Amino acid sequence: MADNREMLLGALEFIENNISGNITVDDVAEHLYVSVSGLQKTFKYVFHTSVKEYIIRRRFSCAAQDLVQSQDNVLDIALKYGYSSHESFTRGFKKVWGITPVEFRKHRHFTGHTPKLAPPEINESEDVFMSGIRYSIDQLYDVLQERKNNAYVCADLVGLMHINDTYGRKAGDAAILEIMKRLEEACGENDLLLRIGGDEFVVFTTTEDIAYANAIIDKAFKKNGETINVEGAQIPVSIHGGAFSSPKKDYHVNVDEVFSMLKDNIDTIHKQ
Repeated sequence: MADNREMLLGALEFIENNISGNITVDDVAEHLYVSVSGLQKTFKYVFHTSVKEYIIRRRFSCAAQDLVQSQDNVLDIALKYGYSSHESFTRGFKKVWGITPVEFRKHRHFTGHTPKLAPPEINESEDVFMSGIRYSIDQLYDVLQERKNNAYVCADLVGLMHINDTYGRKAGDAAILEIMKRLEEACGENDLLLRIGGDEFVVFTTTEDIAYANAIIDKAFKKNGETINVEGAQIPVSIHGGAFSSPKKDYHVNVDEVFSMLKDNIDTIHKQ
């Protein structure tokens, strides 16, 4: 098990260090001196996604960050991530984000669609892998420190497992993007929307006014039950959510503790 953990850690580091290159699953396996089949099987088992899919999604998440944080034109960003034309990059970007790079650049609220995966932990008593997310989003610490006393929103998608089981993972991904879109539309210009888990989102507002955060939830809730079309199937999509006030005290932000608190909030909302 320890050897598998080291293999996965090496794979994640190699992908991250070469994310702007034209890397393949074969490249990752060759770098680690392991078989392609062994790498793919273990990666899929632990992270519930293929190596190829993770590379694609991680690459387009980094590209999205470049669109927001730089003035580089779309073609330059496309070339940086191994795409030879604006058109091919746009097609791939839209499959991941649901909108074109140009449309994405107009909305500066969201980040973290596919955060860098964390290496798995090993539960020795059960001899199984436990995977998680490493929250390594640029400037996140500064944002949390700046907004630590502000109201915020926690939300998640209703029935993701049911959607995946009934309609397939493609439908689940489309439902997650729809939730992101609804929250994005409900946000103010300077609010920050983060995806902190598979179907879990947080909006950090710029105000201490809990009524403002409640208004975001109310606006997003108005579309609960509306459907999306995925390959001819009409799938209803709804959000669980709630607004929260941060404690009015001066404290040092611990990112791990903040995300643990946010996930606890979402779990509480989901049980209501």
